[in-house]
Amino acid sequence: MFWLVISIILGIISYIIYKKYIKPVELISNVLPYDHAIIIGGSLGGMVTAAYLSKYFKRITIIESDNVLNDTLMKSTPSEILDYRCRLESPTSIGRSGVSQIYQLHVLECEGRKIVNELFPQFQEKLFNEYDVRLYSLKDEGRFVTNGVVLDQNLTEDFLWLGADRFTLEVVLRKELFLQYGHKLEWKSNTRVTQLIVDQSLNIVKGVKYRSKENIGSSLVDMYGDFIIDCTGRNTSSIKWLKESLNLIVPTRQIHLGIGYVTFIGERLQSGDSSLDSLPMIGITANSPEKNTGCFISPIRMKKTTDKNSLGTLSTIAIHCVNFEYPPNDSYENLLEWAKENLTPELYLILKSTKVCSPLVPYRRAIDDRKYVELLGKKWPQNYILLGDAMCTFNPQYGQGMTHACRQARELDKIFAANCYKLKDISHIFNRRASAISDECWLLSTTSDWKTPTLKVIETDINGNIKIYERNNHSTGTNYSQPRIPLMIKFLQWYTHWFFQCASKSGKLSTDFYRIMNQQSSTSILLKPTTFLAVCRTALMNYFNLSK
Repeated sequence: MFWLVISIILGIISYIIYKKYIKPVELISNVLPYDHAIIIGGSLGGMVTAAYLSKYFKRITIIESDNVLNDTLMKSTPSEILDYRCRLESPTSIGRSGVSQIYQLHVLECEGRKIVNELFPQFQEKLFNEYDVRLYSLKDEGRFVTNGVVLDQNLTEDFLWLGADRFTLEVVLRKELFLQYGHKLEWKSNTRVTQLIVDQSLNIVKGVKYRSKENIGSSLVDMYGDFIIDCTGRNTSSIKWLKESLNLIVPTRQIHLGIGYVTFIGERLQSGDSSLDSLPMIGITANSPEKNTGCFISPIRMKKTTDKNSLGTLSTIAIHCVNFEYPPNDSYENLLEWAKENLTPELYLILKSTKVCSPLVPYRRAIDDRKYVELLGKKWPQNYILLGDAMCTFNPQYGQGMTHACRQARELDKIFAANCYKLKDISHIFNRRASAISDECWLLSTTSDWKTPTLKVIETDINGNIKIYERNNHSTGTNYSQPRIPLMIKFLQWYTHWFFQCASKSGKLSTDFYRIMNQQSSTSILLKPTTFLAVCRTALMNYFNLSK
């Protein structure tokens, strides 16, 4: 009897080991389990998703509405790419009409950079060696101001940011994608998806209908796939397609706060203040309602120059606002005058000593937009998902979008790699896990956004009922109800105010915030017992006037 029990136990252990270790190895070494994946959208999120799914699908098709494979982009030298980025006034000039915000400041945060480097081992080295890009230390070369508070720079660990603009990132990554995965990858650029192909009885998306943008009058073409991913970004048509094809209404919440940006490329020159000149990276978020404006300066290329006045870097400079207080973009002289009145003296000094190398490009359509796909459960169709900005977009001032998309793509890889889920269940599993990633970024973005004086919130429930709330709506002649701030947001607004007061004097707390901002930790680390007690102590001492 004893040996029988031992044999059973050993048999169970052997089976577990076989399921966990041996079977996945056999999957990788043998025929791939699925035939065809369709990715709608070929920007960074779509390309990272394609790289992950190449392990599970025999072939992958990326359908991209813009002409991203044109010779100007694909055969351009590093200096030509920079030249295109600096002198183009409109994204349509080089086939990027679908990404009107591509010239705005973008940051690939630490976790996003880690994901891209794992998928494309040569990518970062190429940026360094061929494109004059380098990494910058947040600890030694950056200053970040949030909620009106300068974070302590005595960090307990460093964070390295990649000094590259999105325009260069996408062009170089697209070339790397061709080199590594071109044998199983098909691009259909300058092509627009117009609707989904579905089987209503099975609640499944089987494919898409598309047509070439070069021939608007051409017939629609059907393409079928085992799995379809919408990576089209903030202007996704999935909400419309799902309603038309499956009568499915996706619950959403949009937060409008009058975000406006003016971005340009500038060569930083000596300002006369060595402490400012030693900081290649500066980030100051809007702190509404006290301060509705901010500025981000991020280096994108090192510059070889004989000008002794030059600091040797080209930077993307983004001046942003909320509450509809848009900075001017008609001339740099007018922008400087506006900056003198609306930004800090230090920022004005930097801008005044900067040599402008590109047009001033405005952008005014960014909102917080959350699609609550996880609430639909099994009503959500099989074999179809939204990823990245298509699922959730944020106020851009924290630069979360690209890394958020990379993390969701990695989560999709984990689900496929587990090799224990049926294909028809993967979309539902992904919706739950990806929504948890979105929630982390959503909290960071919207906690301050809810304070904006001209806030407008539009909510659509699962039945399609739309409610609109607007603060101070007497000025617009509307009669909408005042928005109710969620209790959690009220608490976080109070808590983060005092947290940042503590972080201004604590490198450890500043490090924790940087970990959240770089998406290396969840927001829960701000509520660690020691941190929570320190924040409450600071708040109480202030309330009772015991700070001295």
